[in-house]
Amino acid sequence: MLLDGLDRTLLVVGLGAARTVPLTMSIPAFGGPHLAAPIRFGLGLALAGLCYPLLFPQLPHGGDWLWALMVAREVVVGVVMGFVGSCAFRAAEISGQLTDLLRGANATDVLSFATADRTSPLGGLMLLLAVVVFYGIGGPGMVATALAQSYEAIPWAESVRCDGCAHTMVVMVIAASAKLVEASVGLCAPALASLLLVDVTLGVVGRATRQMSLHLVGIPLRALLGISAVLVSLGALDLALQKAFHGFFGLLVAASRLGR
Repeated sequence: MLLDGLDRTLLVVGLGAARTVPLTMSIPAFGGPHLAAPIRFGLGLALAGLCYPLLFPQLPHGGDWLWALMVAREVVVGVVMGFVGSCAFRAAEISGQLTDLLRGANATDVLSFATADRTSPLGGLMLLLAVVVFYGIGGPGMVATALAQSYEAIPWAESVRCDGCAHTMVVMVIAASAKLVEASVGLCAPALASLLLVDVTLGVVGRATRQMSLHLVGIPLRALLGISAVLVSLGALDLALQKAFHGFFGLLVAASRLGR
């Protein structure tokens, strides 16, 4: 009897990990590719263990084909949730890359600490700021809450329709993608405004004094003002990132209500 109970527990946690492991693998604040894969996998198992009281009553009975379909569906749900959860970090990084692009420093690449990709200097800085804000507002708790609500919205019951699950996942991806673009542009708005002001000023001065070479003046001025705008607006960026995180995880909650 004890062995049967242990096997059932391991089955519940293992099946739950099919959803939680892709989630932890996708969010940069949980280590990214530079953290050892066994540690990230263990974090996913720990999240599945936290959801055990929700998962145990939902464990269905069926043949091998049912288990295979459930594992595949859980992996898809976990990947989509990981994508939505990582969008705020991607928006912060993209905003830094846009700022570097506009100030003419996009040719300088650095290795991101949270991903295996190359990024721009301000892109790496903004991503680091997003990680700090994530832990400052209790991000892990928000992830756990969204995960628990996802099991209520998309349970393991055999009667769950796959078309309803697919509709919920598609809505989440589309809404998160649109919000990603909006957040990326919004986070770099101070730098965009400063650089636009520089371009307008140089244009006016250039028309007034055609003999003056503004190209040599404009390059360092744009680079300096781009960084200055980011540094001066750090307080506003902190609040904007907090709002972005609440918005994206609120999207997960709204999608959970949609799936019910």
